[in-house]
Amino acid sequence: MHNSQPAGEKLRPMILTGLFAALGIVFQGFSISTPLMRIGISPIPTIVSGLFLGPVYGGLTGLLKDLVGFLVAPPASGSFFPPITIIQMLYGILPPLLLLFFRRPVDWIWGRVIPKDDKRDKGARWLSGLPARLITCFLVVAVTQFICGGLLMPAALSLLLDGQVTQSLWLARFTLRIPQLIVYLVAYPLATYVIIEALERIPARGGVAHETVLSKHF
Repeated sequence: MHNSQPAGEKLRPMILTGLFAALGIVFQGFSISTPLMRIGISPIPTIVSGLFLGPVYGGLTGLLKDLVGFLVAPPASGSFFPPITIIQMLYGILPPLLLLFFRRPVDWIWGRVIPKDDKRDKGARWLSGLPARLITCFLVVAVTQFICGGLLMPAALSLLLDGQVTQSLWLARFTLRIPQLIVYLVAYPLATYVIIEALERIPARGGVAHETVLSKHF
């Protein structure tokens, strides 16, 4: 049995993986520094890649971004550190997996607990006006960021800088990252949703994707 899938369709995920990885590397050079924190957006292309292409290509995007980014602009430590590479891969692996976990519950809540015709309460009317795909995106990306940036990154940094991971070292670095984490928990889902909504409006033929996973709500 011959595979009728066009060659362009086979190459598309690989091409997009390279493009998303390149965007992540470029975004590493753009950050906002404040007296309290440094805000970067480099994981966002990896997150979008995972949602568009699935966990395999999403993880590959994070891997390429970290490896090539290390060669282009080595970190301050000057050394390659695999635990941080794994965290970068998880930014692409976790979102499509979490999407499977959150999508149906959000659909159920928005269809039953918060019906669109509920006029009894102003708060319920406000919630019902938010699309389910936006809520799903916030949950998926926020949980991904909390796991990768909130829980795992302090441990990786302790291992890199101190040679060990202890409760006190992890807690100290986690506490210092709380303001940054709060910003990311809001900014990353918003940025991801805007990008996916924009990409979805590109025509299917010759466009970026035929259908985004966020559109597969009931």
